[in-house]
Amino acid sequence: MGARGHRDIFAEDIVWGKGTGDGVDYARFLMDEDDNTSPLVILTKFAPGEVVDPHTHGTNYFEYVVSGEQTVGKTLFGPGDVRFAKAGTGYGPIKIGAEGCTVVIVFQDATGANTIPLGKAKTDAIAEAIAEVDF
Repeated sequence: MGARGHRDIFAEDIVWGKGTGDGVDYARFLMDEDDNTSPLVILTKFAPGEVVDPHTHGTNYFEYVVSGEQTVGKTLFGPGDVRFAKAGTGYGPIKIGAEGCTVVIVFQDATGANTIPLGKAKTDAIAEAIAEVDF
C-alpha cells in the first residue's frame, strides 16, 4: 500500500498470469500486502469454451460476473450475477460461454484460495503428482 493507505493500478498496468488452463488469465490483489491471510481479490478472464473441472477452496468465496456467461453445474450465470460458496463446498464443472467470461473473485483468506480438485480432477492431479516423483 502507498503511504496514504491506498494504491491505484490502471488497466494497462495490471499484471496478468496464466491460470489452470490455457484459456484462463488472472490478476491477483492481496488486500493487505503485510498479511497473507487477508482477503484476496482475483480478476479472471476465461476464453470462450474454457472448462474448469470441479473443485473447492479452503476459504469462503464470492464471485461477481462482470461480462459473458458461465454455467456452474447446471446453473447459468451472466453479467451482474453473484455466487457465494463456503470453504470446502464443491462446485463445477464451470463451462464458459461463447463470448468468454470475466469475473471478480474475492477469497476471505488468501491462504485458502488455491484450487482443490474434486472427483476425476482430483484423481488425475494425484496421478500427475505421483508421476513427477523421482523414486
